[in-house]
Amino acid sequence: MSLIGNLEEIKIADVLRLFAQGRKTGRLSVSADEDQTTLRFSKGVVVHANASHGRLTGEDAVLDLFGWKTGQLTFIPEEKTVTPNVTRGVDQLVLDGLRLGDVFHRMNAAIPSDRVVFQMNGGPIDEAKQLVTGPRDWRILRLCDGSRDVKELVETLKLPRTDVVRVLFEASEAGFLERVETQKALRSVPQGLFGKEHAELDTRLEEDWRKVLHFARGVRRVEVRQGPGRTALLATAFKPALGREVHLPRHLFAELGLREGEDVTVKPVD
Repeated sequence: MSLIGNLEEIKIADVLRLFAQGRKTGRLSVSADEDQTTLRFSKGVVVHANASHGRLTGEDAVLDLFGWKTGQLTFIPEEKTVTPNVTRGVDQLVLDGLRLGDVFHRMNAAIPSDRVVFQMNGGPIDEAKQLVTGPRDWRILRLCDGSRDVKELVETLKLPRTDVVRVLFEASEAGFLERVETQKALRSVPQGLFGKEHAELDTRLEEDWRKVLHFARGVRRVEVRQGPGRTALLATAFKPALGREVHLPRHLFAELGLREGEDVTVKPVD
């Protein structure tokens, strides 16, 4: 493995051009904190790219790199057969990256997953800020009340994810939307033998949720999720001093394939 440098000293566009000219074959890794993106080259051509978290692949992963301000670059010369997921040539990747990469990276940072939730806020402090919206944009914005995540917006409106994410990002950057953290990772604890059919949660959690527009009057039910497709809807009861524990009916552990003490995702529903 050879250390090339970091993005404060050398730009990713220059690295791609250099590798194309030198017809490099191997693996280039760009790492910053917990994020890592890997590009695979064959004779100077980018043939495959993916981010460590799996959210961005192919040309999107390359485009996102153009918005990184810091990151260490390392290269390993190697011959390895991979299934290509990048079709654009280096010249086109560089052109697109220089033109769109910074905005694309900011959008991915603002909306890192389909579980992100937004709500309307009081508007931008800068009165010069404007947001141009059309009918489709308004259909998206009017549902942003802190209750629906990106996935739910896409499914409810039956719109392409790229359109929904673009509107959310533009409205957020302009100061008309704010991101709210409604989903919580909590430690699951079984209730006693005579526990009721509800989820017991800390009163401070209810206070946090009441700050969200949709739940200003309180939270009656929550969704408890443990892995893909494993969810349950439960009424709520709030008690002091539970911290980050959620107390659940005992039968739910078997139904969700849940082990005592395992973390679950809890989000308010209504």
